[in-house]
Order: sequence, then C-alpha cells, then structure tokens
Amino acid sequence: MIALAEGCFISQIAEIEKAAFSDAWSERSLESALSEKTNIFLADISEGEVRGYIIGSCDGFSGYIERIAVNAAHRKKGIGTQLLSEFENTLPETAESISLEVRASNSPAIGLYGSYGFERAGVRRNMYSSPKEDGIVMIKKVIR
Repeated sequence: MIALAEGCFISQIAEIEKAAFSDAWSERSLESALSEKTNIFLADISEGEVRGYIIGSCDGFSGYIERIAVNAAHRKKGIGTQLLSEFENTLPETAESISLEVRASNSPAIGLYGSYGFERAGVRRNMYSSPKEDGIVMIKKVIR
C-alpha cells in the first residue's frame, strides 16, 4: 500500500537509500524531508516492510522528483510505476509537469521513466559525483 511516509519507517528507507545511491541521504536528511510541509514523501509498505519510496515537491505548477528507490528484493514488480503514479495523483490540479534528473548510466531508471511518459529534455554535465557523471533531465506533462 502506498501512503504518506511516517517517521517510524525512516531507518528502513535509509537502508534502501544507501543501497540505491552513492550519495545517499542520511536518516537525518530523510527526517528533514519528511518534516518539510512542501514535500511529497510517499512509501510503499507491505506488512511493516518498506518496499520503496518517492520524495518530491510541487510549486503549484511543476512537480519535481528528488528521490525514488525500490528495495532490490522488490524490483521488477511495478512498485516504481505505482510510486510515480501516486506521486502524480498527489499533485495539485494546477500541476502541469513533473521533472527529475537521473544518472546517464542508470538504464533501468531511464527505462522506467520512459515507460511512464517521461521524455529526455536535456543533459546536466557532471551533475553527479562518486563517480562523476552527467545527469539526464526528464520531463513528463501531467494529463488530467
């Protein structure tokens, strides 16, 4: 079930974060994201286990996905798509688009985003470190 994330799940989310990102956010950073009222922080939880999460925001017109990750044991089961869908459904009616950046080498994520309707919109040179890498900017128009 996808719902608003709760503080009691931060340690599980931090473990998924560490496994998914070389620049993983700390538990403290995740708690800060959870407490930020302008953020949309959702988690897929089944039987007390966090299977995935998404963190983003919206300025009223543009949604932005900051983080999305699925526990390795639960990948390829549609959880990423469900998280993207619920994030989009959570946006206000005024939202026109969603954007994100992804490592150029992250083919599985680029494939997921493309299958969900995101299109490549540009490249941010050397956006990432550890290792240094370009970021692909992807945008999806919100259709209501």
